Amino acid sequence: MDADRQAAALERIAAHEPELAARLILMTLPAAAGHIRGPLSFDIDVDRLEPRRVAILDGRARVEEAGGRGGADFRLHTDPRTLVDLATGHSGPVRLILRGRLRIRGKRRHALRLRRMSATGVALGDIVGAGGTLDPDVLFRILPYLVEPEWTRGHDFTVRYQVTGHGGGDWYIQARDGERLAVTHQPPQDREVVGTARVSFEAYQRMAAGEVTPIRAMQSQLTTIEGQIHPITVLGRWIDRSQGGDEAELRREEAQRRLQAWRAGLYAADGAGQGQGDPGHEREAARDGRALLDYRQLYALWERENWKVQEIDFAVDREQWVTTPREAQESTIWTLGSFFVGEERVTADLAPFLPAAPSGEIELFLATQLVDEARHAAFFDRFGAEVMCLSADDIRGRMSEVEQILLPPWREVFDDGLRDVARRIKARPDDLGLFVEGIATYHLVIEGFLAVTGQTLIREYMLEHSLYPGFCEGFGLVERDEHRHVAFGVRFLRDAIAEDARHRHTVERVVTDLARRAAYVFAPPYVQDPSDYVSYGYSSRQIYGLAYRTLKRRMRVLGIEIPPAEELMPGPIEEPTPQPAR
Repeated sequence: MDADRQAAALERIAAHEPELAARLILMTLPAAAGHIRGPLSFDIDVDRLEPRRVAILDGRARVEEAGGRGGADFRLHTDPRTLVDLATGHSGPVRLILRGRLRIRGKRRHALRLRRMSATGVALGDIVGAGGTLDPDVLFRILPYLVEPEWTRGHDFTVRYQVTGHGGGDWYIQARDGERLAVTHQPPQDREVVGTARVSFEAYQRMAAGEVTPIRAMQSQLTTIEGQIHPITVLGRWIDRSQGGDEAELRREEAQRRLQAWRAGLYAADGAGQGQGDPGHEREAARDGRALLDYRQLYALWERENWKVQEIDFAVDREQWVTTPREAQESTIWTLGSFFVGEERVTADLAPFLPAAPSGEIELFLATQLVDEARHAAFFDRFGAEVMCLSADDIRGRMSEVEQILLPPWREVFDDGLRDVARRIKARPDDLGLFVEGIATYHLVIEGFLAVTGQTLIREYMLEHSLYPGFCEGFGLVERDEHRHVAFGVRFLRDAIAEDARHRHTVERVVTDLARRAAYVFAPPYVQDPSDYVSYGYSSRQIYGLAYRTLKRRMRVLGIEIPPAEELMPGPIEEPTPQPAR
């Protein structure tokens, strides 16, 4: 925030709560007093506040309790309102002394140096860098004077910030749809607290000073969130905006809103009836070459008999996305991008399985699964286009955009694992042993071990924190489909092993080798040690535990015991049902 905006904000605070304004000024002293030529030592005694001693030497200022000690060059006594006038430069020290608003005992000529001290133009990082301490009570209580009421239009929520340790406390912040924020120490009686952000006093200093971004604080568990995340995210954006630090995010948000509006209805059908858009049908005879349905419209027509991508409501998702900072968006793009590219990849790689199916019944099921996978790819593409605002204007372009950020473990599983076996099946469609290898790869590892585990944990996290409700609805339908696919895979493999016991070795070899490599796909890009990390509120022990237990149960149905977890997983597992890490 520039000096003029800071001065205006101080004036607004002082007009209603002069003591709060004075506390803010005293908090800035380590940085503000550093502009004064030293050596110099003086006491500041403000009515109704604890006296402070400021010692300046070699361009650095140390601020501590005055404690009635001698040795200061002078002692300054004033009231909170006068301190604001002095700090903002509204009135100089000589003028205030002559008016009796500022009293100085000691070497008055030294006090003239205070003209170089100003609380404006000082950033929170400057205070911490100068050895000062940020007072969370001051920073939370000044928010009603910094956040413009207009920013809060359309928002009505109450969140709690809890700073633990010495100097901390609880603050309840209410957004009231176009009114000024309200900040209290006690929960409001008539309002629900929808989310809590918890942080230690030490971590709060780093975050408030800008040393750690909110998304990094969550990834490293410096901050934990209970309840809804989005209101806390929105409030964080307002705080950044009040400090003049949200301009880039505002430009991104505006651009993404325009793109969302332009792409709305990307997968909508055009109302074609019995003729399904076929110009050869008597009811569609009026269609010419320019009026033919496009591929998305034809896809939407088919969905009328299934769950439909275009009927999922992304209105809340779009708003949550554009108000989420870029760093958090990039983390989500990586997470969901692996599913997006994966669904398109498995759609293409499943096709060679159909002509290789050993029976008509298996072929029919695999045909329905192929359609499911295409629908899943369309679901992720719509979310990527209309909500995440991926840059490209077509599905292949958006998929290519996301594929660039995927990590080597993903490529090893999907390229060296699934794509390789799909190509070999295409070349030898009559090789039943190769078909068994493909089903074990596709249904047990790619879908059962990887996809269902990730879908379950990510969706539970989003539901718990009220994030992206439209996406959660569609993701749940995707997960339901995947369970059906896995059930088919287990049944087929059981029948294959029953007919020829040699297939047991094929399944055991493929699953054990590929699952061991696939487990590394769970680790996000920021993870340094894949044996111990936290992702989406779950520890690696919980993630690996769920993946291992479900694989073990499916393999046991086939009469196969998998290796112990310490041999198969990158790190230790936790046995109980996963719950979000706190």
